[in-house]
Amino acid sequence: MGTLRRVNDDGIVFRSHIDGSEHRFTPESAIINQHGIGADIIMCFDQCVFSAGDPAAVREAMERTHRWAQACYDTHARSGQSGRQALFGIVQGGTVPELRRQSAQYITGIPFDGYAIGGLAVGETKAEMHDVTGLVCEGLPTDRPRYLMGVGSPEDLVNSVALGVDMFDCVLPTRVARNGALFTPTGRVSIANRRFAEQDAPLDDTCDCYACGNYTAAYLRHLFKAGEMLGPRLASIHNLRFILRLMSDMRSAIAERRFAAFRANFLDTYQPTDEGRRQAQKHRWIEERGA
Repeated sequence: MGTLRRVNDDGIVFRSHIDGSEHRFTPESAIINQHGIGADIIMCFDQCVFSAGDPAAVREAMERTHRWAQACYDTHARSGQSGRQALFGIVQGGTVPELRRQSAQYITGIPFDGYAIGGLAVGETKAEMHDVTGLVCEGLPTDRPRYLMGVGSPEDLVNSVALGVDMFDCVLPTRVARNGALFTPTGRVSIANRRFAEQDAPLDDTCDCYACGNYTAAYLRHLFKAGEMLGPRLASIHNLRFILRLMSDMRSAIAERRFAAFRANFLDTYQPTDEGRRQAQKHRWIEERGA
């Protein structure tokens, strides 16, 4: 969206790709709009830039995010919504350790209801993402939720929980599902693979989702091959259920003090997507959204 927006300290002006009309958003208007939506958790207005970009631009965006965070907090505090909706602050700073420390210190100096780690999963390597996540978590309060934004692959969820993250959001499970990629205990598979053509059994016989409970892998493959919209729908249901079960299993493992063993077993069994392929896919998505 780089060509469709202008950013300054007051806010952002977006130009509609449909009719060219301009729409201005500020920290104050972002909070007011979220009050109207009525979400249980609302987010501060922030500026996210490519993590491996110009260091000066990363610092500028971080400092602007800090000013906007205070403005968001003040607007929320004056509104009377504080007891009804939880406001989360967002830590930025790219992959620069010192900037991340500065941002975590500044944002946690404001008494938000929770704290988010933003600006990751936007092209950096997984090693960089995990390093930054761990560094930021060290500087976040232990009595408030920690939310890692935009991260959703199964192995990343498990590794990030180990680093201290509590919450996630990501379109990955449904995005890849629409293209026929489904999660299984041993890794992601493509339903288009010929080996599923005659599998007269569920894709995953350990899964209790609607798709696995009612349809065979062969039928699911047929739906994708025929271009039937039911295929991506069932695949999305399956992937979402896989993620929800994984999070539930991690909560149980933590409560029973066996998370380290759970993580080791999961990562030993689940084969993640090749890093080179993941990077290429990530850059395609970034280009698609004009980041």
